[in-house]
Amino acid sequence: MSVVADAEEPGEHRGIVPDTLAEVSTREAEARPNTTLERKLGTFWRVQTVGWLFSAVFGFVSRIIAFEELAFALTLTAVLEPIGFSLTALAHSFFRDRIRGGVTLMVVVVALILSVLAGLSQMLVADAIKTAMLTQSDPNLVSGKLVIPAVYYTLVFMGWSLAYLWINAEVDVRTARVQRGEAREAALYAELNQLRSQLDSHFLFNALNVVAMEIPESPDIALEMTKRVAAYLRYSLAHHDQRLCSLSEELEAVHNYLRIQELRFESRLNYKFNVDPNIEKAQVPHLVMQPLIENAVKHGLATANGYLAISVTVERRGAQLALEIRNSGQLKTQSRDRPAVGLANTRRRLELHYPDRHRLTIDRTEDEVIVRMTLWGSACYA
Repeated sequence: MSVVADAEEPGEHRGIVPDTLAEVSTREAEARPNTTLERKLGTFWRVQTVGWLFSAVFGFVSRIIAFEELAFALTLTAVLEPIGFSLTALAHSFFRDRIRGGVTLMVVVVALILSVLAGLSQMLVADAIKTAMLTQSDPNLVSGKLVIPAVYYTLVFMGWSLAYLWINAEVDVRTARVQRGEAREAALYAELNQLRSQLDSHFLFNALNVVAMEIPESPDIALEMTKRVAAYLRYSLAHHDQRLCSLSEELEAVHNYLRIQELRFESRLNYKFNVDPNIEKAQVPHLVMQPLIENAVKHGLATANGYLAISVTVERRGAQLALEIRNSGQLKTQSRDRPAVGLANTRRRLELHYPDRHRLTIDRTEDEVIVRMTLWGSACYA
């Protein structure tokens, strides 16, 4: 039968995640430099330059084929393409601030009207050049054929305008999606840090209570326990900025905790480790086993007739890392009024580090409690 329990004292640490996490992530997002505009500007000028260079090459070849006049084709290209480049650059400056809140129907209508006007202006410039250069050589080339260039240049500017608006709208959507993802990631990092800090305070609370109980009757043992608690906390502080640690480091932390309990319970506590040495470098969340070991000590000694045996087994099963903690005794029923911080903390950290890739169960038999933790793959948010 699977049940949930925790080694927690009444009234402590109400809640797992503080209400200010959203504020933390918002401040972090605001503190980051906003480079989105700079990236968009750089991308625009690169695309703008390449696009009009391609237009110049295409237009130059088309004009040679249409007019069979190299000088005329070169002149048209040298005049019209820079004008087109300049007009679209002005359009970019005009629309840049007006589409930050999104592309509206009015913006599209204005863009189409400006495209028609730009197309007509290009037509007039082209007609003036044709009149100046080709009248003497062949008057038939300039006799009122204005519709085709007007339509061509208008379509060019309309295509540019619609592409510009669509690309900016798409970039804004993707940027917003990325920013939401970054804000969520920042909130998750903040939550992981808070959960880790909560474990430290949770351990310190319980450890100091244990030391306080030993002071009246066994001051020497209490002094040695205090030293070991200090050593344990020194280890924790040395790794405070690490969300993950090697399995060997995690097991050493468990060893340190059990050594503290040994001073208190002496021969009534017996523990052993069965760990595959080939997986000691595997990365696991820091202090992920600590609350489970605390549960084993607290609930086990209270129900195991004065003697507690704990075994810790860790092995690799294909892509899975399997951890098992067994302790003699029974699992005490957890009161609803008692905040199961330690176990809830562990479950939440596993959800963040191994989303949909973990399993944590607590089962019991007549004389034994078995905790099994299975982790798939590598942890997220290292």
